Amino acid sequence: MRWRIRRPGRSLSAGLLLAATLSLSGVALLVVGGAAAITYVNSSFLGRNGLEETASHVRRALRFDADGRPVSVELPAPLKRIFDALRSEVFYRVLDRQGLAILSSDGGDAALAPAGERFDPSRSAFSLPRGDTVLQVLTMPVGSAEQPAFLQTARSERFNQAVFEIAGPVAQRSALATLGIALVVFSGVVFLIMRRTFHQLRRVGDAASVIEPHNLSHRLSVQGVPTEVAPLVEEFNVVLDRLEKGFRVQQEFLATAAHELKTPITVMRAQLEVEGVANRHVLLKDLDQMARQVQQLLMLAEASEGQNYAMADVDIAEIARSAIDHLVRLADARDVSLHLEVSAPSTVSADAGASFVLVRNLLENAIHHAPSGTGVRIEVEPGALVVRDGGPGIDPADLPQLFKRFWRGKHRRDQGAGLGLAICLEIANRHGWSIVAGNRHPGAEFAVTFSSAQLAR
Repeated sequence: MRWRIRRPGRSLSAGLLLAATLSLSGVALLVVGGAAAITYVNSSFLGRNGLEETASHVRRALRFDADGRPVSVELPAPLKRIFDALRSEVFYRVLDRQGLAILSSDGGDAALAPAGERFDPSRSAFSLPRGDTVLQVLTMPVGSAEQPAFLQTARSERFNQAVFEIAGPVAQRSALATLGIALVVFSGVVFLIMRRTFHQLRRVGDAASVIEPHNLSHRLSVQGVPTEVAPLVEEFNVVLDRLEKGFRVQQEFLATAAHELKTPITVMRAQLEVEGVANRHVLLKDLDQMARQVQQLLMLAEASEGQNYAMADVDIAEIARSAIDHLVRLADARDVSLHLEVSAPSTVSADAGASFVLVRNLLENAIHHAPSGTGVRIEVEPGALVVRDGGPGIDPADLPQLFKRFWRGKHRRDQGAGLGLAICLEIANRHGWSIVAGNRHPGAEFAVTFSSAQLAR
């Protein structure tokens, strides 16, 4: 049974919910605060808006005769009761062009006008002191062109203040209650949405928990996963692809390595058991082959680990000279001459030891395939190294197999394990280089191209 340990940490869903709630609360407070500031700082704004609303009600309630003269005002009952009860605080007058009242709610017979001035229908709004208060007056045309008439509506500031004191707290409480309900509803909706969203993420996590080394073929589904998270799941599947491929390669490598080592051990044991006294020369040859295979296996394992590389500026020409010095005896024994041609200095950022192994393996491979009496040429060019031999070349059918681990050609003359070129490819890949094999008359050619970003300036 696998125990899943949940480490303490911050909840993403709780954080998002808190952030959304705080944001909405902040906006609500700004709206309420702004409305309160406008109301308290500029109370005339409330009065002007209320006066215009009152005038609009009266204007819609006006009735005209066939000649277009105003004859009555049919107000809704609640509004009519206000006009009747507060005749001196809020009232209207319907006037002709001379300012005489045709209809009025307060019994007035003439238009309101500033002290000492005559009625001016073009003056739409003005204030008029009356007793211990001030009237806010609004004038608007209501008649036709043939029978012009004007509606004057007045409200006292005392009435406006009373309305505000009564209706303001009620409006504020209603607004706060509405905002409270909105916050609850909003938080609930956000919670449900996030719960559904994170349920899908938990489902992905549960699916990922079953992935183990023996079950790397399992992949995570992006169905139902949020769009923002889907790329992460897809990239995780890509990583699993690479892991599965690498794990499969390692398993194949171990199986092949075991087979390669088992064969000479079996032969040596048979010699000892069947012949009684083993042929010393044959045993030493088999031991040398096993030692070479083990050395190449260790070298391949080391080349496959990125942490084993220490990058520094190295001169590829010097690396090539060291490889030639290392293999000159093998070349002399096979009557193969070695030639180094440096057309330009080529300094790259690389691991010196790994670079030496790569050049040495390519050169050793060329020596083994070069006929007696021929030569092997190493050319160091700006950004590249090329190794050419004078042999029969590479069978086109063998080209796709050259860099595979433990692969041996049909006509090879050495007793290697088939890992030399595989090691070269691994080193090149770790450096970001490319290595290509081909034929160039006469013989075969291996070209290593260095990354332009690694070339020393």
